[in-house]
Amino acid sequence: MDELTSLGLILLLALLAGHLVRYVRMPEVTGYILAGVALGPSVLGWVSHDNLAALQVLSEVALGLILFSIGSVFEFSLFRRIGRQVLYLTLIESALAALLVSVGMLLLGQPWQVAGLLGAVAIATAPASTLMVIREVDSRGPLTDNLLGIIAVNNLLCITAYSLVAAAIDLTGGLGGSFLPTLYRSVYPLVWQLGGSVSLGFLVGLMLAGWSRQVRETGEMLILLVGSILLCVGLSRLLDLSPLVASLAVGATMVNLAAESRRLFGTLAGTDPPFYAIFFVIAGADLDVSLVPTMGAAGLLYVVSRAVGKLVGAHAGARWLGLEPVVQRFLGMALLAQAGLAVGLTLAIDDRYAAFAPQVSTVVLAAVVIYETVGPVSTRFALVRSGEAGMDHPAADAVFEM
Repeated sequence: MDELTSLGLILLLALLAGHLVRYVRMPEVTGYILAGVALGPSVLGWVSHDNLAALQVLSEVALGLILFSIGSVFEFSLFRRIGRQVLYLTLIESALAALLVSVGMLLLGQPWQVAGLLGAVAIATAPASTLMVIREVDSRGPLTDNLLGIIAVNNLLCITAYSLVAAAIDLTGGLGGSFLPTLYRSVYPLVWQLGGSVSLGFLVGLMLAGWSRQVRETGEMLILLVGSILLCVGLSRLLDLSPLVASLAVGATMVNLAAESRRLFGTLAGTDPPFYAIFFVIAGADLDVSLVPTMGAAGLLYVVSRAVGKLVGAHAGARWLGLEPVVQRFLGMALLAQAGLAVGLTLAIDDRYAAFAPQVSTVVLAAVVIYETVGPVSTRFALVRSGEAGMDHPAADAVFEM
């Protein structure tokens, strides 16, 4: 099947799946992902690996737009109000998830390198599916504010943790008289990935903020926004930077420097659903459901330990900070989704550590199938039951009634 036919099929089946899942009060994003799984190589095969590779650029643009939207949480007035608690919450839930996964892997007899890499990957929470569920149910309130802040900071922390573990692996494997060069090669990627990505995002955001003052029409504003995100993602790939961090920085810069930022974010929210549908269907098509039965004890331990770490860590952190009861009760349930960054780090591990890649890839990719299916449902459950969802459906939480 050619790429244009695949793209049309993806959009139409995403629309159909999104409508069907509403009857069981599941998030639309779950319908998109399940449609992708059905279309993809692991089930029907109507969308092939070649089709997915050709359409990957659209997926990256969609992810850039998603992270740009999440960057608005770094608005100075908002982050000054909740920034401290968001940082503490992120550190606690991330550290506990990473610790439980790493210790569990060591107890299973896995090498410390595999345990450390899996612990770092366990930190990641999927920003894309979480944001889409928030939008779908029109959620607002303290739980939503903290959730948005956490998914923004969480992935930065995940990249940092992975880079530190990778540096430790490189250093312990290269102590034969070349410590300083090995230290440089180990630490430089972390500095470049974070510092360079933030700098690129700031420069693109600066350009976007300045130009937006001259743009009034909605169509022109969309051209400016999409062009800026394409430029940011393209330069990130060219310079070996993180498109995720760079796009986040563009949104953070824009929301703080441009008076028109709210109008721009509102315009984007009304026009980007096709990109989101493409992104999640492709994400679902990329999932290999055949990996789930092969995940073994290590995969099961990863899924359970990460979930326990997120749930207990978020509850303990929110309680320690004295946050609202709804935040204490439901925050952890909204942090379970895992996808893009976890898969991206797995691919990086495949390239960098061939000796440890098979164990890591099997566990993470199988877990992503589970988490990306269950995570959005769990997030929707948390937002609806917390009372922050402003949906038009009066019976929206009927499926959750016991």
